[in-house]
Order: sequence, then structure tokens, then C-alpha cells
Amino acid sequence: MTVIVNAVAAKMGGGATYLRELARELASRPLAHRFIFYVPPEQAGLGADLPGHIEWRVTGAGHSGALRRFWWDQVTLRRQLKRERADVLVSLADFGQLHCPVPQLLTVQNSTHFSDLFRAHVLTRKGWRFRLAFGLRRWLVCRLAREADAVMTPSASLLAMVRGAVLVPDGKAMVNPFGAPAHREGDSIPSRDYSGTIRLLFPTYYADNKNFRTALQALRLLRQRHEARFRLVTTADPRWELARTTATWKGDLELLENLSREGAVETLGLLPHDRLLALYRECHLMCYPTLTESFGLPLLEAMQAGLPVVASDIAVNRELARDAAVYFDPLDPAQLASRIEEVAGDPALRAALQERGERYAREFSWAQHTDRLIRRLEELAGQPAPPAERPAGAP
Repeated sequence: MTVIVNAVAAKMGGGATYLRELARELASRPLAHRFIFYVPPEQAGLGADLPGHIEWRVTGAGHSGALRRFWWDQVTLRRQLKRERADVLVSLADFGQLHCPVPQLLTVQNSTHFSDLFRAHVLTRKGWRFRLAFGLRRWLVCRLAREADAVMTPSASLLAMVRGAVLVPDGKAMVNPFGAPAHREGDSIPSRDYSGTIRLLFPTYYADNKNFRTALQALRLLRQRHEARFRLVTTADPRWELARTTATWKGDLELLENLSREGAVETLGLLPHDRLLALYRECHLMCYPTLTESFGLPLLEAMQAGLPVVASDIAVNRELARDAAVYFDPLDPAQLASRIEEVAGDPALRAALQERGERYAREFSWAQHTDRLIRRLEELAGQPAPPAERPAGAP
């Protein structure tokens, strides 16, 4: 079976994490299948030292304008499918091929197209050009979901949102959760001292749906009540070159600069994934005010690191964290501040959140995700895999 994976949009964030973990899992297996990945330049380094059954092809198509990207998806990629005699196409991150000549698995990973909160509290503040482009993208995702042979989402919550916009029968719908980071030798849950400065972690890139303003407003309230006790550590930065595409960057930047002058915010910018994983262990609480997510990898990573979580009360966060987080209305910074105070001041609550979070995180595995994906691709191609060769000496 030859599988082509269109991953040209996996430039950063969860898309980049997914690409890295999937490639790592596929590389660890003696598969008879061939995988051809089309990836953006940012992920070129992930292609080093891959085994022969994985080909890594770098293209700038994901950085093109809308028309050039459409041409890539609908024309250039179609030629590659024929040239490589592909059996299946995997279209990552929502956009795929219309009238695909081979079976297509479409992954829907952008929840903003289907979120009521996003439409009510972000889209209404955007200009007409953005709203027009957003509407066209949403229409295209829905059209592709109807045409695709299989539709995969990382959470049941996202699948329900998609089904609110387009009919996706059970036979072609698939919920395939992402995995937690691989456990590293010597890792243990750190002992955190809550008697002094409390470092609140918000690990994300700056975007409309991340709801950065609520985190900053809650921090301002905490500083008013507790002076310098609380500090925000974040990888989000409204000074980022793409920040001006958001609706609130000017106000966020002003608030951030005011708080930064007080020493209340550590703005780190985007970090390598290993450094980010270490940061979960260095902080005291995770603040997660996002308006909408497809899955929420930071939530899972925090739970695995034993970091207590205060999260927005949206369906996907409750699906993943269950009772391993404390929830708040994402539109209410005062409630977020109160929930942070509650967790910071209650050792028994923190211990319960930590125990549950660690336990729930163990249920999520990239190996299991990849197993389910391969089985579905084999079904679509009608080519069950031959038995994998066992390493020498294996039972």
C-alpha cells in the first residue's frame, strides 16, 4: 500500500506536533507500506534518518496564497497521486482534494470553522474580507467532509461540531485521539512549592481562539489582590509577526506591556517541544482559557506532567480532562482568577487533580493512534497488511 500524506499546512502548533509524532511512530515499525509525506520547510529536519518506507518531500505550498494552495491540492497533488500510484490519500488539517481519484481520509483539526463561541465572540469583530474567506473555507471543509471516504477527528467533541454542519455517517466517521508525549527515562512528578511565587503557564501560540485577553485580565486581578505572587509564563506573544491578523492584538499588546513592566509576565515565544515539556515541570498551574480546540495537546501534556489545570469550560476540555481540571467560563476573567486562587490555596485539591490527570493521560498513546490510523488506511485501500517481520530474538 502506498499512502500519500498531504501535510503542507503543518507549520507549527498541534499540526507540527502531530506530524512529528506520526512520523516517529511509523519509523519505528517494520511496515510493508510506503508513506510519502509532503511537508513545509519548517519540518524538513524531521525527515532526517527516516527508514526507506517513509519519504519526506519538502514544499512551500503551505505558504502560498489561497489560489496557489488550491492549485496544489487539486492539481499538483493529483498528478503526484497518479505518478506514485497511490492507494490512499491522507489530507491533514481540514483541506483535501475534491473528486479524489483514490480513497481519501480527511482529518478535521481546526475547530474554529464549527465553534459557536468563535463565531459569536471572534468572527463578529473581524473585517468583511476575513469573514468572506472564513465562510469559503468553512464551505470547502464541509464539502470535502461530504466527499471524503473517511473523516477523522481527534475528539468526539469536534466530530459532534462537524456533524452540526454536515452529515458524516457512522461508517465513515472516526474519532482517533492524539497521544501523550513519550515517557522519558528518569522523569518523575516534581515537587512544587506553592508558598511563594506561583508561575501560571499558558503554553500556546498567539491566535484569536486562544483567548489571550482573558488570561491577561485574570492576571491583572490576581496582581491587584496578591501583589507580585502570581506571574504568567507564556509562549503566546502579540508582538509575533502574524499577530496583526487577530482581532484583539492591539489591546492585548497594551495590556501585556503594562503587566510586563511590573514583571508579571514572562513572554518566551514559541519553543522547541522538548523545552516546552520541561516548562510544564517548572510551573505551578496551567491556565488554559482557549475558546475552542480540536483536541488540546497542552492540556494532555500538563496532565502527564502532574501540573494542576484550570481550563475553560468547553466540551473538548471536559472530554479530555474530566474531573482532572477545574473549569471556568472562558468569557469571565474574574472567574478564572477565582479558580486559580482556589487551586493555589488548596493542597488536597491539587493532589487530586494531579493524581487524576496522570492517570487519565496514560490512556492516550501515539502508538494506539497510529495503529488505528493504519488499520483504517488498510480498509480504505482494500489491502490488509502482511504480518510484520519480528526483530531477531523476539518471542
